[in-house]
Amino acid sequence: MAVSRELSRFVRDALAQGRSREEIAEALGASGWSASEVADALGAWAETAFSPPVPRPQTTVSARDFFVYALTFGLMVTGAIYLVQLLHVLIDMALDDDNFASPSRIRWAIAVLVVATPVYLWLTLRERAKLAADPALYRSAIRKWLTYITLLLSAAVLLGDLIAVIYAFLSGDFTLQFLLKALVVAGVAGLIFLFYLNDIRKGDAA
Repeated sequence: MAVSRELSRFVRDALAQGRSREEIAEALGASGWSASEVADALGAWAETAFSPPVPRPQTTVSARDFFVYALTFGLMVTGAIYLVQLLHVLIDMALDDDNFASPSRIRWAIAVLVVATPVYLWLTLRERAKLAADPALYRSAIRKWLTYITLLLSAAVLLGDLIAVIYAFLSGDFTLQFLLKALVVAGVAGLIFLFYLNDIRKGDAA
């Protein structure tokens, strides 16, 4: 929740005058500010005896972050989709003699992966180096949003994959071919989820 400038200025001035956080919270609450607004306003200032009050680090937003992280996550999603498609086609070719996969589908999936994979890896490694050199970059709001969106999408895919497996088992359509395809989806989505979950944890610890 964004804190208004007036509220932030009031809290800063009150802390600078030696008012306790309890007194400030009580005064703001009596004036109609909600508990969450009060908590956010007070949380923006470090709990130190130093005067004037010391601001806490805040999240940042920049056009550069949007371009880099949107491109990175877009490449990741595209690459994951075509990797799953390619592996599914190969499973069909290996286990179903009557299945004749379109060569164009295989060629297109390989072409996408040949382009998307190295670009994604380059962008990711480049950003990891910058994050290691300057942990303050972990506070990028765009980076956090896109990371959590990625976690949401991968978790939804994992749950959908599990539902499909259970449904196939109950309906009698559970075959080795289906199982291998489900494992491919779970493997790709699971690796993405674990990778970005670890990334979030690193950001919280930074």
